[in-house]
Amino acid sequence: MAAAPGKVLITGGAGFIGTHLAERLCRTHRVVLFDNYRRDSLTGLPLAAHPNVQVFRGDVLNQEEVQVAAQGVDTVLHLAAIAGVSSYYALPLQTLRVNVLGTVNVLEAAVAAGTRRFVYFSTSEVFGPRAENVAEDDPCNIGPPAEKRWVYAVSKLAGENFVLRYGEEYGLQTTCVRPFNVYGPRQTGEGAVSNFCRAAVRGEPLRIYGDGRAVRAWCFISDLVDAVELVLAQSESAGQVFNIGNPREVETTRGLAERVARLMPGVTLVTQPVERAEVGVRIPCIDKARKVLGYEPKVNLDEGLRLTLAWYKETMRP
Repeated sequence: MAAAPGKVLITGGAGFIGTHLAERLCRTHRVVLFDNYRRDSLTGLPLAAHPNVQVFRGDVLNQEEVQVAAQGVDTVLHLAAIAGVSSYYALPLQTLRVNVLGTVNVLEAAVAAGTRRFVYFSTSEVFGPRAENVAEDDPCNIGPPAEKRWVYAVSKLAGENFVLRYGEEYGLQTTCVRPFNVYGPRQTGEGAVSNFCRAAVRGEPLRIYGDGRAVRAWCFISDLVDAVELVLAQSESAGQVFNIGNPREVETTRGLAERVARLMPGVTLVTQPVERAEVGVRIPCIDKARKVLGYEPKVNLDEGLRLTLAWYKETMRP
């Protein structure tokens, strides 16, 4: 098979989002997946054996490993990060190191390799504890530094600044995307949808933390992948930040659990107090992505939950 045009490096490529991006991009590009396998969604997938896919085990904190992986790369999709609320509390300093210093290492490697395009995956968390219909230029009101909950948001906002400034300094076409509550098959880390689906398949109660009234806009993984393809296809996206999510599919945590329970009759719901800093609302305004990229999410929440739960049932069978 002839090599596909262009070469893309995906850091964090063995993860949930990384593998979905790679599955789409390897149809038309050569793809390098770079990961330390802290979260592994790749093992067992046919993706690893695809003729356009190369797997490189490494760590973004190791500058030499990143530089080797970036050789000959036209585009970098930088996803590698420590994520998940439990990680923020258990590994706050490592979260800062990986997400800030690791991002600088990847940027330096991209510059040294003559990379043309750099897409950085930030987070909706940069908007802080209450993000209702937020646009890209709205203030990032992150919580106090004494609260470990915000080390991830701070590290990602710093990453955005590094990425955009590197773009200006070195002529990289840089774009930052802020995903809002992405879910779907192969989500191996934390997340309300993945937590509920795993519990439902095991026959365990769905555990709701707090009063269950926290609101999120839920974005299915294929809609995020669509958005990234649009970013890569359009030069107008360079130097920009985009919210990517599905503001039509809004649900409370309790409502989400109830939807999953309807798909698995007999599953019960329980509540548990939460002592961590809470994020009450997280809903994006995606007008900019619609206007500049032509982005429009397609998958509604009920269909996305059905597809996600079906994957957990299949993979968690005894």
